[in-house]
Amino acid sequence: MSSAPIPWKYLRNILVLFAPLWVGSALLFGIGGLGIAVLSKDRWSARQPLVLRDEANGAVDRLGRFSSQTELKAAQETILELAQNPEVVAAALRQIGPVGGGNDPTYPSAREVDEIAKESVNVVAPQGREFGNTEVVYLTVEAETQERAGEFCRVLLDSLTSHLREVRRIRADSVIVELTHARDLARQKLDSALGRMREIELQVGSDLGELRNLNDTISGDGANRRSMQEIERELQTAELEMRRLDSLYQLLLAGSQNARTLLISGDELLSSQPSLQRLKDGLIDAQIEASRLASVYTTEHPRRRAAITTEREIEQRMLEEARGALRAMEPTLRLSTERVRRLREQHSDLGEKLTRLAGVRTGYSKLDSEIRALTDHLAGAEEALSKAQASRSAALSTNLLSELGPPQVGDTPEGMSGSMTTFGSMIAGLVFGLGTVFLVAPGPTGPTFGRRLGDYLTGRRSTDPGNHPPGQRPVEGAPPSGVERRRR
Repeated sequence: MSSAPIPWKYLRNILVLFAPLWVGSALLFGIGGLGIAVLSKDRWSARQPLVLRDEANGAVDRLGRFSSQTELKAAQETILELAQNPEVVAAALRQIGPVGGGNDPTYPSAREVDEIAKESVNVVAPQGREFGNTEVVYLTVEAETQERAGEFCRVLLDSLTSHLREVRRIRADSVIVELTHARDLARQKLDSALGRMREIELQVGSDLGELRNLNDTISGDGANRRSMQEIERELQTAELEMRRLDSLYQLLLAGSQNARTLLISGDELLSSQPSLQRLKDGLIDAQIEASRLASVYTTEHPRRRAAITTEREIEQRMLEEARGALRAMEPTLRLSTERVRRLREQHSDLGEKLTRLAGVRTGYSKLDSEIRALTDHLAGAEEALSKAQASRSAALSTNLLSELGPPQVGDTPEGMSGSMTTFGSMIAGLVFGLGTVFLVAPGPTGPTFGRRLGDYLTGRRSTDPGNHPPGQRPVEGAPPSGVERRRR
């Protein structure tokens, strides 16, 4: 069963009866809000729009733009941490001085710096965005007056810029130390490799050019190899010439003892001895003539005897000519033999030299490759060190934060005004008072007289009179219900 509605007349009477409660509550809360409004100080806000760029050193192709959104977000978060750094905030506060002016050497204290850094300094993205979506950020500050807010924003930006340069310088110094160590280590290794190569080159001596040619050329056909091939061809020609001269010498030696042995020699061997060639031809003609006359005449015939005499004279002349050719041929044969010996020695020397160079070439080639790699590594370290030194120089003279106009100071203080605070407190007190009246005021007259208004929402309680089941007597000592009181 639902409870009967509360009459409006009764509610009006209750409100009039408990008027001191809810009116006093509203006034009390209003006085409290007024006190808060009077005691609280106005806070003025100022913000400075900034554009953040990346370092241009080593990234000229991007013209100072960040390569990724992650890098941009990390840089903006770094700016936020630096802006709220106690040293940055303390330097700005020391520059603008205390709120009331004057010269206080203890200002600001550590507690004031921490409170201002946490509550009054912030770096936010425009229009409530997250970091990393745009390169524009806002440096926001709060202060007691409008002028102090603008001044605090300006000096804080200067302090932030100074500390950002210091951070870049420290980072560049650390990188420079690391790169300098890497460069010195690469140079030390390069010097060691050059020393080992110098020892090999001193050991090679005059064959250094040939060793470098063997190392540089893919085919390995150096000057010594070509000289060796030419000497091999000359040696073959000289050996053939020596064999020909030796054969001719042996033929002439045999011909100096028996002229008839020259008759069986070919024209190639006697081509260098024209006189012997003619005597050979004459001897053959004389032998032919003597054979023809022997078939006609006897040995006593004058013509045959003259032919035999002519043949003997030609043979004797050939013997003398052969002996003379032997004496004339001996120097030529010695020169040919000496040439062959000299060519063989040159060939042997070149062979030993090439063998020695071949043994050195593998280590020299490996050492040369190591030196090339170390040279490239040293050049890369020098380039990186130059970039780091340029970055350090830029950190002392340039700024990565660019201002987009002067600081923007708000026209009104931050938060609610004093009147709004007082009015809101009074409304809260009124609600509190009405709620209290609703909970403690009794209900209207009738069967439910004496009940609170709040019981209409929660229902009857188990301890209320008349709430026992039918046929059950009330508990002894319990107060009489409203019906029983009327019956009495």
